[in-house]
Amino acid sequence: MDLKECAAETTDSSKLMEATEPLEKSSAESDPAAEIEESGDDDYVDSDDENDESGDDYVDPDDELLHPTWFKVPEWDVDSFDGLEYDSSEYKDEFPKEEHEKLWRRFKRQLIENKGFYVEPELWPMYNYSDYKVVPNLDLPASFGQTYREYFAEMACLCLKKYNQDKISNVEFVEVVRGIFTAGSRSKSYITFMAKEKPDGPLVEYQAKVWCTVIRHENYPILCRPAPKANQK
Repeated sequence: MDLKECAAETTDSSKLMEATEPLEKSSAESDPAAEIEESGDDDYVDSDDENDESGDDYVDPDDELLHPTWFKVPEWDVDSFDGLEYDSSEYKDEFPKEEHEKLWRRFKRQLIENKGFYVEPELWPMYNYSDYKVVPNLDLPASFGQTYREYFAEMACLCLKKYNQDKISNVEFVEVVRGIFTAGSRSKSYITFMAKEKPDGPLVEYQAKVWCTVIRHENYPILCRPAPKANQK
């Protein structure tokens, strides 16, 4: 795939709102995965409270929708999983069956250790309790005429373009290996893909992370890097 063709700056990120199957989180469970990594919620400011305290003029709702006060572009090459450690004391007795709790703990540990990019396929049912959604088949439709394979390729190329500019390198995209995304209006995609240094470099597994804003219809590369050897599957 030509990097110039697939490295579009923006795309309609609402396609990620359509999961491969409806994966509804149980209302009886909290969403522990949301505590692993927030998608900018800490930057939210209540506009009404802010206006009351500062005396600012009224903010038009339409303008607030397109340019929200909470919006903050993610910093490039900063991984919010860095420094996170699995805490085995969390979520004790939150599942009706001990077997489910053990599976969830394995899921949570792997998600943190692999920084969002991988968990074992046998643990995929645990995504039902999480904001993190796996795409089991990359050829499933992601809407707007694209498959998940095509969408993740486009997002990987967006991140790879930034990586090449930052590292002054000439790495080209080859193919998507797998993808995970978080649900919500500020979705993050965790993409594993193969790439190589032009013209004849060896195939190397890379990771790309991108933030998609459904309302603003804009995508922001967060990081791109060769996958750590320990995380290559």
